[in-house]
Amino acid sequence: MTDREIVPGQAGINEEQVAESAPGVRALVVQRLEMVWRACAPHINPSQLDLEEGLRRDPRYIEAGIRVLDRLTAIYGLTKPSQHQADPDQGSSTDQRAAVARFVEELEQRLPKGQ
Repeated sequence: MTDREIVPGQAGINEEQVAESAPGVRALVVQRLEMVWRACAPHINPSQLDLEEGLRRDPRYIEAGIRVLDRLTAIYGLTKPSQHQADPDQGSSTDQRAAVARFVEELEQRLPKGQ
């Protein structure tokens, strides 16, 4: 990035530019969150070797690690319901299969015999 001065009225990012750059910016954010996680990880799950070297768990790193996980969860949308799950209001798959079977039987009854 250059050290150019931002001139009001001439500088800006429009919605189209934001939409175009979103995947790259998201990847950059994830990469930086992973860097923070690597710094926090030894304080969250120290190996036996680290304990022998005198590394003690630091609650500040544990809290930072939790924040990193929260942000990664938000980026990947893990708290949203999965789109692959069936709608609970539509009934079970067994009920749906029975309804489809009834529909097929009704269609077969409407068809002329012998075809």
